[in-house]
Amino acid sequence: GVDPVLSLYQISKSFQLGAPVLRDLSLQVETGTVVCLLGPSGCGKTTLLRLVAGFEEPDAGEIYLIKRLVSRPGLVVPPEQRHVGMVFQDYALFPHMTVSQNIQFGLFRWPAAWRRTRLTEMLRLVGLEGMAERYPHELSGGQQQRVALARALAPAPQLLLLDEPFSNLDVHLRQQLREEVQAILVQAGITTILVTHDQEEALSFADMLAVIDQGQV
Repeated sequence: GVDPVLSLYQISKSFQLGAPVLRDLSLQVETGTVVCLLGPSGCGKTTLLRLVAGFEEPDAGEIYLIKRLVSRPGLVVPPEQRHVGMVFQDYALFPHMTVSQNIQFGLFRWPAAWRRTRLTEMLRLVGLEGMAERYPHELSGGQQQRVALARALAPAPQLLLLDEPFSNLDVHLRQQLREEVQAILVQAGITTILVTHDQEEALSFADMLAVIDQGQV
């Protein structure tokens, strides 16, 4: 069969003096699937995403992205070399950059003509044509989220990580955006991990549900 996009083997992580956040956690994410990490606040879901992205190091265990070892004690491949896209809870858009500059942020190594083509594709994918020269503060929360999604998808990552992406939105908007984002992910055909504490959201989104409890799946 096809190799999993992500393999976690016996990952453990503690922060100073605390109980372990993750203990001996193993998980595989197959190509083209949407996996939801579901669990209460503080159960380690976000920590797990940060380990996969490379913003944190595990205390023990190994992380593979498409068969490539990216993390084990003493070896850490930095985030920008992992081909992983991430959308943070607060979107983390650059306020002084336009929509177009935000989306192209990860494409600085690409030739200019490719960047322009990719920008056009991304604006179309997230339905923001005509918004390219706006600044984040001129956009609604839902539009900001779509810019963050386009920025994460622009460099064609092998894996997309979404950290509670709908939690800052009101209920009506949340439902609508969930459906929009789902459609975008299907169209992009991208393997995705979504972190949420909302059971309904997880069930509507997931091909596979990983419930995290006391640091384990």
